[in-house]
Amino acid sequence: MLTVIFSIIGTFQLFNEPSLMRALNPPAISVSYTPNFYAYNMPQPASTSGGRVALGLFIAIISYVVQLSTARREAKR
Repeated sequence: MLTVIFSIIGTFQLFNEPSLMRALNPPAISVSYTPNFYAYNMPQPASTSGGRVALGLFIAIISYVVQLSTARREAKR
């Protein structure tokens, strides 16, 4: 369960790889390649802050849902 949650969080927080790949080949990687990369490339700082808060909440909700579903499966056994 912990591995699944960390994988989900890591996927949403992916930033370095798209940033480096975009520097090498801009047409291949768009600014919306990952949610974190998209939030970083927003034009206004207020939008960036709001985007990161929304991303954090979304990750927390997904992690909670995964944890609940795993706990229910364990309880059925």
